[in-house]
Amino acid sequence: MEMMVINGSPRKHGNSAHLAETFIQGTGHSHHVTEVFLQDMDLHCCRSCYWCKSHYRCLLDDAMNDLAIQFKKSEVICLVTPVYWWGISAQLKIFIDRLYQLQTKDYAKKQLYVIACGSDSLEGVQYRLIKEQFAAICEYTGMQFAGYLPVSADDDNPVAEDENTLQKARTLFIKG
Repeated sequence: MEMMVINGSPRKHGNSAHLAETFIQGTGHSHHVTEVFLQDMDLHCCRSCYWCKSHYRCLLDDAMNDLAIQFKKSEVICLVTPVYWWGISAQLKIFIDRLYQLQTKDYAKKQLYVIACGSDSLEGVQYRLIKEQFAAICEYTGMQFAGYLPVSADDDNPVAEDENTLQKARTLFIKG
């Protein structure tokens, strides 16, 4: 079975990266995992030209066409993002916007997990907004919103030092 773990952080070794790795550890190697670090990818913003709707791939010749193929093949998707301005990172937003090239059937029966890490307390509105955004995306696309983990961590309180949160990331896939 195929799993795609997409890190939307600009930091390769930050809290989001640590959470992505911990989530993967929790899968028990039950899936073939493709890890994607969006910051290293050549991705351009959607131009809203609708070319993809008749060709089922994007007109832009960047990394997204290959990522879309991998997304289609994957049964499990995990999106990991830092929280910026009460929402997801720009890197992840571009990736999601560019998934527009897929057909509705390409989303069916996928399990979606989302991990959002910000420095505010877990009572902050941003965690609710992110959860609602992905719940709505799943409702629209037919994916199953299988799990959500909001995390409060920053450079002064790194997630690597929070065993309780790491355990939640390890068991997110199991518990769903």
